[in-house]
Amino acid sequence: MLEFFRRKRRRATPSTESWMGRCIGTATPAELEHAQRLLTDCHVTAPFVEPGDDEYELWRAGKLVPFYLTELLNAGGHFGPEVDTACLAEEPAVDRWEVGVEYPSWEQTVALARFLDVRVRDLAHPDAEPRHHEVRPRLKISGLAILSFEPSAVAAATPAGHDDHPAV
Repeated sequence: MLEFFRRKRRRATPSTESWMGRCIGTATPAELEHAQRLLTDCHVTAPFVEPGDDEYELWRAGKLVPFYLTELLNAGGHFGPEVDTACLAEEPAVDRWEVGVEYPSWEQTVALARFLDVRVRDLAHPDAEPRHHEVRPRLKISGLAILSFEPSAVAAATPAGHDDHPAV
């Protein structure tokens, strides 16, 4: 009977400060406008077609947006190891792409676009920039839109020079 009246302990939830490094309320107006632009520009322009040089350059410059990958995967009900396999990756690569700690290769990016039936450009935004975050989540957090990849992840996956893009 005492158990019935005992208050349950609440679990501590991570504060905004702990997973972002600083509170969203401290973002500058320019940072908020940039985030709003990236969040509202997520849309599919056309079904998949083989990518061109412009899409390769978006990928090479680190313009893919993790949030776009997550939104498109969620919209299609895609999850689990099958997604990694379809994207020529090993589990948990796609999860790591979604939090921005690993950047897909060009071949994986094209495979992802083909799997989602979208253009590679629909996975990117011209205003996106790789950005380091001191405290980046290791796993997706519901309601958290991750808008950039770590610069080191982009550098590890992309060629340094202005190489012609490989045939896929």
